[in-house]
Amino acid sequence: MNKAYVYRLYPTADQKILFAKTFGCCRKIWNLMLGDRIDAYNDYGITLLPAPAWYKSDDRYSYLKEVDSLALANVQLALQKAYKAFFDGIAEFPKFKSKRRAKLSYTTNNQGGTISVADKSVRLPKVGMVKARIHRNAPSYMVLKSATISCDKCGRHYISVLYEYDKTDTADKASDPEKRLGLDYKSDGLYVDSEGRCADMPHFYRKAHKKLKHLQRELSRKVGSKKGEMPSHNFEKQLARVRKQYRHVADQRRDYLQKRSTALADEYGLIGVEDLSLKGMSSSKGLGLGKETNDNGFGMFIQMLAYKMADRNKSLIKVGRTFPSSQLCQCGYKNPITKDLSVRRIICPMCGRTYDRDINAAINIRNEAYRIFRCGE
Repeated sequence: MNKAYVYRLYPTADQKILFAKTFGCCRKIWNLMLGDRIDAYNDYGITLLPAPAWYKSDDRYSYLKEVDSLALANVQLALQKAYKAFFDGIAEFPKFKSKRRAKLSYTTNNQGGTISVADKSVRLPKVGMVKARIHRNAPSYMVLKSATISCDKCGRHYISVLYEYDKTDTADKASDPEKRLGLDYKSDGLYVDSEGRCADMPHFYRKAHKKLKHLQRELSRKVGSKKGEMPSHNFEKQLARVRKQYRHVADQRRDYLQKRSTALADEYGLIGVEDLSLKGMSSSKGLGLGKETNDNGFGMFIQMLAYKMADRNKSLIKVGRTFPSSQLCQCGYKNPITKDLSVRRIICPMCGRTYDRDINAAINIRNEAYRIFRCGE
């Protein structure tokens, strides 16, 4: 099993320069190897497998020797993986990386302690000790394998440290949970649970929409906003303000989802959720709930909940999309009136029970998840 811990880095000015060089060299070596592979196949019909060492000996690319060699080696492995994914039909053909749009990151491996995590810093090859905020430490039984250094659009550096460990056989099967919960997705509140509580998502994007609108209007008036224009310095500065605001909204959303998912994982032994098509719900051809769905971050919430439940040897079970969670009454009657989404309060014609459709759906999801757990499906 693998597990990663993400820490915020606070590099010095010289370390930032070395990080930037490594990002650029990784992008360069990707483009060089990809270009040579394409040319070799087009000109000679052969499959070329270039290596970073080929280019280091060339005087034109002598700067490749200044960065971590394992970072370049991992780019070679990533290119081979991208080709394999293309031939397997699960991805598009590899593309050249743009200097303006490429993701700023690189991965290096731990060889004989070249990577280590201390109390307030992280040791990295070629870089040395980098100041970091170590908010939690990995258990002693985990083995450090690699680290991925990245920089976001706001200039903040992060490191994802990957550990490997053996999962014991006793942790493979979760025990029968005493406390169970069902979650029904709610576009204007993240979810409603089977106990009648709504998450009441604060809708951070909606709250920041007015400020974002103002920042983007200012950006559209700068030289460089039109296609083909060379971006001016004022355009770059305004773009940085827009990115900073978007990043703030994303951080708020992530923080809220982390705290909410941790609270649920600590309290409940089994949680059932619907296997929704969030992409279809957010598209204009579907329900057209793009802003609401993306602002909620329900897919991210389920991912957080999944690994946190697994770490605690608990169960998160996804109920199939075809399961009629909203249509079934507790008496078993399938009410066709619930297909009308505007109907929120339901009166069952069979048993006479009046109920809220969202809470009832969450109860049905909880019961179906427990049935799947007991049957071992």
